[in-house]
Amino acid sequence: MKTKLGALLVALTLMLGMAVSAGAQGAIDEIEYPKLNEIKTPDIKQVVLDNGLRLYLLEDHALPLVRASLRVNTGSYLDPPNKVGLASMTSDLLRIGGTEKWTSDEIDEMLEGVGASVETGMDVESASASMNVLTEYTDMGLEVLAQVLRYPVFDDEKMNLAITQAKSGISRRNEDPYDMTRREWVKKLYGGSSPYARQSEYATIDAISRDDLVAFHSMCYRPENVQMAIYGDIDPDAIVEKINAHFGDWERGTQSILPPPDVPRHCASPQVYVIHKPDLQQATVRMGHIGGLVSDPDYADRIVMNAILGGGFGSRILDVVRVQMGLAYVAGGRVISNYTHPGYFFLYAQTSNASAVTAARAMIEQIGRMHTDPPTEAEMAKGKDGYLNSFVFNFDQKGEVMNRLMTYDFHGMPENFLQLEKQAVERVTPEAVVKTAKANLFPDSLLVVISGNTEEFEESVEALGFGIPDTIDVTIPKPAAELTINEEAIARGSEILARAAEAHGGEGNLKKVEAIRTNSTVTVLMGGQSFPVTVEKLEVPPNQHRSVVNMMGRQIFDVRDGEKGWQTGQTGLLEDAGAEALAEADKDLKRELLHILQHVDDPYYRAVFAGSEEFGGVAVDWVALVYDDGEEICRLAVAAESHQIVCQKYWGNSFMGEGMLEHLVQDVMETEGVILPKSVEVRKDGEKIMTVETTERAFNVAIPADAFAKPEI
Repeated sequence: MKTKLGALLVALTLMLGMAVSAGAQGAIDEIEYPKLNEIKTPDIKQVVLDNGLRLYLLEDHALPLVRASLRVNTGSYLDPPNKVGLASMTSDLLRIGGTEKWTSDEIDEMLEGVGASVETGMDVESASASMNVLTEYTDMGLEVLAQVLRYPVFDDEKMNLAITQAKSGISRRNEDPYDMTRREWVKKLYGGSSPYARQSEYATIDAISRDDLVAFHSMCYRPENVQMAIYGDIDPDAIVEKINAHFGDWERGTQSILPPPDVPRHCASPQVYVIHKPDLQQATVRMGHIGGLVSDPDYADRIVMNAILGGGFGSRILDVVRVQMGLAYVAGGRVISNYTHPGYFFLYAQTSNASAVTAARAMIEQIGRMHTDPPTEAEMAKGKDGYLNSFVFNFDQKGEVMNRLMTYDFHGMPENFLQLEKQAVERVTPEAVVKTAKANLFPDSLLVVISGNTEEFEESVEALGFGIPDTIDVTIPKPAAELTINEEAIARGSEILARAAEAHGGEGNLKKVEAIRTNSTVTVLMGGQSFPVTVEKLEVPPNQHRSVVNMMGRQIFDVRDGEKGWQTGQTGLLEDAGAEALAEADKDLKRELLHILQHVDDPYYRAVFAGSEEFGGVAVDWVALVYDDGEEICRLAVAAESHQIVCQKYWGNSFMGEGMLEHLVQDVMETEGVILPKSVEVRKDGEKIMTVETTERAFNVAIPADAFAKPEI
């Protein structure tokens, strides 16, 4: 009886709820909303100084703050091909490299003391700078800004820091599958050497000198190339006088800035590429082609078309690929339009490796539908409302308004371009969307890039109908190392290494070492935090080892027994070590200091003298170990006085990605007459990433029979 009564009460509640809901909906529909206030563009005063610097001034006394936003006519498109990264490094060092009056640390202290900021930035087609200060510190803020822009010194120490940071970024560029796929897609679209697609490499960063920074700054950072917006708690006349005091004597440049290069507006024949990465758990699909300009007559039509096809929730791509087919959590797209060169249209999705081709096919079909299926009334509402309802937020920040005005002014566009764009969007019809889709979307001329573990794809990529896919190699090129290999250099390198072997215990003791047990404490440094782990290792060179890493209650295994091996994978499960992993283990063995020193008299390498210098306060001789084909194994820094190895560096992999690794010996320990590192600091591209403290090292230990068997976990 109670069950029936409960069911009746639930039913009655639902009926009442629907009745109330219907009544409420009717009431909502009857509400008359007042007309929104008209958006008014603020009155911005423009002034041009005698040296060509353009000012844009806006009073706003709501808060006691003065802000500046600068646009500089330069960009990374001006980087020489062999020095890609020059523009960005110049911009970074304007702020962190010190000025003629203050060091960067002094500037930081000054600004932090009054809650102010001065920053710089670089993009492909422009550079930026900004200032944010309380009104009472306006003079100080302007002086710092002037020093940063006009009188940088590009301090050597800070430049080395910038180089390290740039290299660190290069080494991590394949960590995010979406970013990796986007980057490679853009390179195929514009061409790898295009300034709109190229990327820094270790070699291009190493090629940049301080003189290059000085020359780039001198060429580009000139008053006639600068637009400066000043807004906030200002008096226009007074602020112009202050700016003149700090920038008025800034001399014009003698070189004209070349415009960004153009891009052909045509769609090539369809192309499909794959990026095979066995470690990826899902695939990323990206497709599209060259696009158009902001100034195109159908620009507003493209805005609505974009929203209907790939613009977030309710779009055709998300509705089909995610909602209907359940293939992806993330899917969408965008039509990007530029001011100076054609942008591009693209769609993307992240899906399982198995469904990569299925998802790609569905996306291509939706592009074709834009030609044949006019948008419904609901799609048109969605396509317009998202833009129109958020239009007001184009004016909620004064800085955004000022930056937009400077951009329009630079490119010769009307001040009210955004309002004209809004009016054009309001006029877009379903017929116009179909027309612009036919003129701007080309499903038969797509550039498709799919990254993932291609061995798990359920269908061949050829099934898309675009031919046999080409493979993109995303291997990061190693930095070129200068090394002269001749008889004299080999003789001297061999002599230095022989002395090092003697200093580390001598041939007699080194040759006795066979089975080895090592226990270590490793402190991993990541994101400003440290994570201690312990490592237990047994090894019988050359091809038997067992390493167990104990971390946060988990054990991570790496075991090898001849041509078989097992490793703990990213999922936490034990996996068979493939040929690639075994080959990497062989490389690691050949870089082991003990292994190197044991083979001084029968080397598998050539020891080549690579120069002398002071390293960490110690005079050292560098010895490069290379194979017969010239491939470098590693470099060793041998102390000139003690003849002990104080550093080893090589190109390799770490938990922070691929890069130049340095093992700096802090302390040593002696075991049965053999001297090997006890404390080591590991750096990647100059940045400290971990320390290793050996707590036990024993030689010729008894090895359990099952030591190198597959772990039972």
